[in-house]
Amino acid sequence: MPLPTIILPGYFARGSEYLTLENSLNQKGILAVTVPLTKRDWFPTLGGRSVVPILRQIDETVRRVRETYQTEQVNLIGHSAGGWIARIYLGEKPYLIDEAVWNAHGFVASLITLGTPHVSQERWTRRNLDFVKNYYPGAFYPDVRYVCVAGKAIYG
Repeated sequence: MPLPTIILPGYFARGSEYLTLENSLNQKGILAVTVPLTKRDWFPTLGGRSVVPILRQIDETVRRVRETYQTEQVNLIGHSAGGWIARIYLGEKPYLIDEAVWNAHGFVASLITLGTPHVSQERWTRRNLDFVKNYYPGAFYPDVRYVCVAGKAIYG
């Protein structure tokens, strides 16, 4: 049986917007769960502020899925901002804004990013994206399989 897959919504998206993808994967025999975000969950991140509230929900979902399905690893699918936020989640460096450390790369077999802007010149995203680019360039962890769809900043 394939590893469970967790879907990380894009910026300001609700988890419910990804039910079609989740259902499609489940019908193909790939256990899929979407991080249950709401629009309200994104409010504290506006203007380039910390994405720790989102990282907490990702971590909670990964822990719940690993425990429920008795598996050491999961696959992540990150859409848009969900892709670069997942890269922070994998890392062991103190997160620039809050000094949080997630160090989850050992729990993740694959990270698939869909339409993720891995580099940005927009001032409200630069602080977070520069952190990712500087500390976790490219396909950073050799034990994680990276797949980038609709972008060319990261080759995995």
